Amino acid sequence: MPHFNLATKSSMFLLLICLSTSLTVGWISYIKSKAALEAQTFDRLTAIQTAQTAEIERYFRQIANQIQTVAENPNTVTALKDFSGALTKLDKAPEDENLSAINAALEQFYREDFLPHLLPTHDQATVASNQEQVLSISSLIPRNAAGRHLQSHYIANNPYAIGEKHLLTRSATDNSDYADVHETHHPVFRKFLEKFDYYDLFLVDSRTGNIVYSVFKEIDFGTSLARGPHRHTNLARAFNLADQAREPGSVHFVDFAPYLPSYRAPAAFIASPIFNSGEQLGVLVFQVPVDRINDIMTSGGQWSEHGLGASGETYLIGPDFTMRSDSRFFIEDSEGYLKTLKDLGYPDKQIARLQQNGTSILTQTISTDAAVLALAGKRGTEIIEDYRDIDVLSSYGPLDFGLDQWAVIAEIDAKEAFAPVASLQRAISIWTLTIAAFVVVLGLWVVRRVTQPLIALTAAAKQVGSGGEVKPLEQRSHDEIGELTSQFNQMVHNLHQQQITIDRQTSENYQLLLNVLPEPIANRLKNGEAKIADAFPSVSVLFADIVGFTAMSRAVPPITILRMLDDLFGAFDQAALDLGVEKIKTIGDCYMAVCGLPYANPAHADQVAALSLRILKELKLFNQHNGTNLKMRVGAHSGAVVAGVVGSSKFIYDLWGDTVNMASRMESTGIPDQIQVTEAFRDQLSKPFNLDFRGELEVKGIGKVSTYFLCDLPDEGA
Repeated sequence: MPHFNLATKSSMFLLLICLSTSLTVGWISYIKSKAALEAQTFDRLTAIQTAQTAEIERYFRQIANQIQTVAENPNTVTALKDFSGALTKLDKAPEDENLSAINAALEQFYREDFLPHLLPTHDQATVASNQEQVLSISSLIPRNAAGRHLQSHYIANNPYAIGEKHLLTRSATDNSDYADVHETHHPVFRKFLEKFDYYDLFLVDSRTGNIVYSVFKEIDFGTSLARGPHRHTNLARAFNLADQAREPGSVHFVDFAPYLPSYRAPAAFIASPIFNSGEQLGVLVFQVPVDRINDIMTSGGQWSEHGLGASGETYLIGPDFTMRSDSRFFIEDSEGYLKTLKDLGYPDKQIARLQQNGTSILTQTISTDAAVLALAGKRGTEIIEDYRDIDVLSSYGPLDFGLDQWAVIAEIDAKEAFAPVASLQRAISIWTLTIAAFVVVLGLWVVRRVTQPLIALTAAAKQVGSGGEVKPLEQRSHDEIGELTSQFNQMVHNLHQQQITIDRQTSENYQLLLNVLPEPIANRLKNGEAKIADAFPSVSVLFADIVGFTAMSRAVPPITILRMLDDLFGAFDQAALDLGVEKIKTIGDCYMAVCGLPYANPAHADQVAALSLRILKELKLFNQHNGTNLKMRVGAHSGAVVAGVVGSSKFIYDLWGDTVNMASRMESTGIPDQIQVTEAFRDQLSKPFNLDFRGELEVKGIGKVSTYFLCDLPDEGA
């Protein structure tokens, strides 16, 4: 490691102070600015998301109120009766002599007008020769005469182009009652449709499921939603929900799905039953276009003007995790958007469908964290990866749509949101480096003028720090530097004397600690730990008590008692030391030891078991040597304990916990010259000790406890 003189260190210190202060202030400013900007952005996104949700909800309430009003209008009831009656007459009328011409006209319309609009351009050339398409046409044409009659006169032979069929008020080729009814009611419904910007309006007969009237005149017109080709569409689902209602005024939304009669365009439906004098006649259905909802969610293409900057957007997600409004990025740069999806590994089929449909609605899958949480009914804000794998700030929340739940999400790219913070960070970095350079130059000039006289003293201080023999420094002046030299010499002398005293006292104290504490605990206490308490999850605790010793001690001189205990417990101590068991304490004639601390020992139960057997063996040798007949109860238990140092002037290392109490009870409820252990202790044994089941004992505070007598190892004898 290089050595620097005081001047260099002082300059480096000034630089460090300058840099640390500048960096700290800069970092705090950056963090606080970023947090404030993040909170501000989330607040803005939440406000936008809440506003968009409220506007969508207002739109839903508006169309719900409108369909309720129209369904309850007497003119609607009259129109449904008239259209249903006229359609019934068509079904009952004799077979039209022009039936073959009608069928031919319908087939021609489906083949030459409908399918080319439905299929991609590159598939149109194969329509005529594709047998599957021919079969598809036959399955789409209504089977009933009335349905073919209506589609022939109002669709196939309608002089208006596709998309304008609703402009026909009366068919020039239709002489049926239906033409009169259509001429009467169609202008009213068409005006309503155009005024409120719905895609289509349907009247459906509850008895037959027939679409008896449609404003826009697509291929669902005149078909049955109960038995016809479109019975599995979301239009049929809307009809069925409303048709099952038992009271007027109920409103039923059905989510967007590709709708074949509308050339697979996304379509949602809202339906309400039509009642007359308590009798349900039919159902009124509005086909809700995606355009209005999409316009709300995309802010009419004015994202920046609505506070979403260059990368922000709001969008809807349906319960199938696909979009219900267009992606901003698809609208603004469809080619770049599709390339991004391709780079992210999206399936080619999905990308082709996006390109073909020209919209991300019902095509783009969104399975981000925000989408999952919002569709689960939760609201919140998070920084997540969006469907482009770009970090964004996202505000999300649920939106009820009929029986389904949508998610409304407002997001902006994190890079754009935190751009002001990045600029602030660059400015702080430039100013920090500028100030640091100025401080270094100024510091070098000042420090060098001050530190030159201290060079000699610095060299002497280095010699003192090396720990070798130090001679007193020569005092060459009587100014502050000379006084500093004198004090330095005295300080070195005092430090040397104090160190000698401290080393001696430390050695003595350490030896005393080793007499009362385990060596690791003594080292920790020596190193300055004031409070020592540790939890040990698995240890084994032993208690041994001399039976009847208190009564015997009354008739024996104290010195004799002391020598007996000293000899006996000394043998126990040596056994514990041999076996790696830690003696904790002796209380009178009771001996306590533990294994498994202060160092963990996976064989703690085996070693305590061995110590238990050794204690009884040492007791037997003691009795033979002294002519006594002492007996001992020994108990052991395994479990968790807390161990620590108690006392401030007289230390003791002690244990606490249920494990200690249970081990004590194993001893107190034991039998002389037997080792009573718990089931927990037995389970901890890894060596094949012989154990005899004693039975269950009632232990105060715990209840029934299974106990065993520990005998010996099979290969060791009694």
